[in-house]
Amino acid sequence: MSAILTYDLFTEVITVWLALGGFGLGVVIGFAVGSISTVLWHEETSKVISKMDWAGGIVLLLYLSFSFSKKWIFGHWLHGEILSAFCFSTVAGIMLGRLISTRKQVKGILKEKGFLKN
Repeated sequence: MSAILTYDLFTEVITVWLALGGFGLGVVIGFAVGSISTVLWHEETSKVISKMDWAGGIVLLLYLSFSFSKKWIFGHWLHGEILSAFCFSTVAGIMLGRLISTRKQVKGILKEKGFLKN
């Protein structure tokens, strides 16, 4: 996603500000979604695991809905290549937001179990 977005920025398909706006929106959404996911310590295997619970199912459903309806959601303001580039920037932000949120949860669990120092 980031590579395609970078290409779109260099070929001036999308402006930097619009790409940053979509990316920022995506990070916020991804962080919020990642915060409600369940990350646990599995005692038998001594590993951090993530379970697919009802919130994860809803998130998956919302993500699929966004993927199939992005033209309807943003199509009122953006068209053609700009719409695709904006959606790539938003999805890249969502992925980064989820990564940051999940990493924060995993580090918290590992600190709690004594595997990481402050």
